[in-house]
Amino acid sequence: MAVTQLKKDKFDEAIQEKGKLVVIDFFATWCGPCKVLSPVVDQASEEFTDVAFYKVDIDEEMELAQRYQVMSVPTVLFIKEGEVVNKSVGSIPIERLRDLINEAK
Repeated sequence: MAVTQLKKDKFDEAIQEKGKLVVIDFFATWCGPCKVLSPVVDQASEEFTDVAFYKVDIDEEMELAQRYQVMSVPTVLFIKEGEVVNKSVGSIPIERLRDLINEAK
């Protein structure tokens, strides 16, 4: 499953998917660790087809970053039925991302 870039106008609808875990990667195009995390998130999206994966560019969607108190990038939020159930800050290996996804499910 592909990772879709999410804009503010579709955000609330996307995070309300009933019974589905939503993983959101807050990133910036200028951020080195974000470039390292991006293929990790892409790989997880292929492995976890029952999870919705999105990316949010904090420079384009500053309001969303502020709403979720994203102070550093990359920040990955794990959301279930509109509520943040976990959060990870910084680049992480695929093994850690898998663990976080399984814990949040």
